[in-house]
Amino acid sequence: MVAERDGADKSADTCESLFCRTYDWSATAASTATITALATLEEVDPVELSDVLDITLYDHVDPEALDTLVAGEERVDLSFLIDDYRVRIDGEELTITRQCGR
Repeated sequence: MVAERDGADKSADTCESLFCRTYDWSATAASTATITALATLEEVDPVELSDVLDITLYDHVDPEALDTLVAGEERVDLSFLIDDYRVRIDGEELTITRQCGR
């Protein structure tokens, strides 16, 4: 019975990737890539994203700091939440998943 419960817990924590793309961060700002990806998922123009989600990227992370951190020479692995989305940048990859359990 414990094995079944452990398996159920693991599957509940696993979220399906909604968006995944590799970027050259020296050519694309991480903040721009994030906004464009979220707009793609919401099926709106990136300019309209803040109206649709009723939030901005800046409400969750400083876009300039994000760009500087990701464009640095070191490999970056970070994640943050925006509305119901989990945004993860791991090296050159930007992945967006739906918040687990929602």
